[in-house]
Amino acid sequence: MKNIKITDLAHELLETEITKDSVIVDATAGNGNDTKFLAERVKHVYTFDIQESALNQTRTLTKDFKNITYIHDTHEHILKYVQNFDGVVFNLGYLPGGDKKITTMTHSTIDTLEKLHKNQKGFILVVAYPGHLEGLKETVAVQSFLDKHEIKYRVVKFHHETKNEAPFIFFWKY
Repeated sequence: MKNIKITDLAHELLETEITKDSVIVDATAGNGNDTKFLAERVKHVYTFDIQESALNQTRTLTKDFKNITYIHDTHEHILKYVQNFDGVVFNLGYLPGGDKKITTMTHSTIDTLEKLHKNQKGFILVVAYPGHLEGLKETVAVQSFLDKHEIKYRVVKFHHETKNEAPFIFFWKY
């Protein structure tokens, strides 16, 4: 059986929502894989990260693309930089291969989702990883956020035969 990753499933879901005219925000640049995936398919990508090293990795991976704006700032400031977009993608957690102590934080993730909720634009896709303490807190907080606002959403839980803490995809549209 092919080794499928949660990000593969997230990309399949994104394929159903994006077009060549889409403007998408990658709220967590990480190693650049989501940014690259999006840049190959959409008009423009705004990619955020608080770690310069993550943005540098993303720049290296996407050096051949001219449709990306790299923003060294927290995703809490998305609306400061971008007002017109068709969707926002979050891949929560820590930078793969980086310092696992530097991770997205529940308070900033929920603060960002609250701001985006007031904006009510496009779709939001969140990949959450409950396999570490902050990731578990974020996963529960995202679920609570959605329930609190009575947002209709889809969730995909990705079960690993070797791991108990399966990652989740949360997806909703405004």
